[in-house]
Amino acid sequence: MKVVVMGAGVIGVTTAYYLAKQGAEVVVIDRQSGPGQETSYANAGQLSYGMTSPWAAPGIPMKAVKWMFMKRRPLFIWPLISPTMWAWCARMVSNCNEESYRINKGRMVRVSSYSRDVMPELIAETGIAYDGREQGTLQLFRTAKQMAASQADQDILAEYGSPYDVLDRNSCIGAEPALAEVRHKFVGGLRLTADRTGDCRMFTVGLTKKCVEMGVAFHYGQV
Repeated sequence: MKVVVMGAGVIGVTTAYYLAKQGAEVVVIDRQSGPGQETSYANAGQLSYGMTSPWAAPGIPMKAVKWMFMKRRPLFIWPLISPTMWAWCARMVSNCNEESYRINKGRMVRVSSYSRDVMPELIAETGIAYDGREQGTLQLFRTAKQMAASQADQDILAEYGSPYDVLDRNSCIGAEPALAEVRHKFVGGLRLTADRTGDCRMFTVGLTKKCVEMGVAFHYGQV
């Protein structure tokens, strides 16, 4: 089987690795001069197995409107006269309810849990060094209302076996002492104990070398 993978970022290279491992003849094409030069280069480096949620969530439409008018807005939408774009927006908004959120988050957590389970196997068989750290991630809540609302997420995490700890303010500071300086800005947190961090580009470059050893062809500078 011959396969062409578009893009030599972390997803493309990992896809190429597993295809080659299964015996496929793989070619990876990228417009940059090497692997991991775009999104994977500046990736925050989180392996968020537990802290994974769909963008379509209750309250997001109103939040999105507020975000677009902020000075340092985290969201920008460039409107196009495109039926496809507006149809997608309509589907997005239609999923911003509690029931759809629960279903979609459950799907994402199942995929994330699979990734969590196979990642150690991948590192063991390739020996890739990527500055990996296994200290989990911490989601902070500014208000008691936000913390109480996280119960829905906790139920889904528990259902699909994704470990977590609910922490009060002092426990959050115990996990991350630097938070003591801003203790008045949050009431507690959710610690996703299975989450990891690492250097995404280092991982991508390292896995690219393994792919080349397996016979995967990489063609860069392809516009």
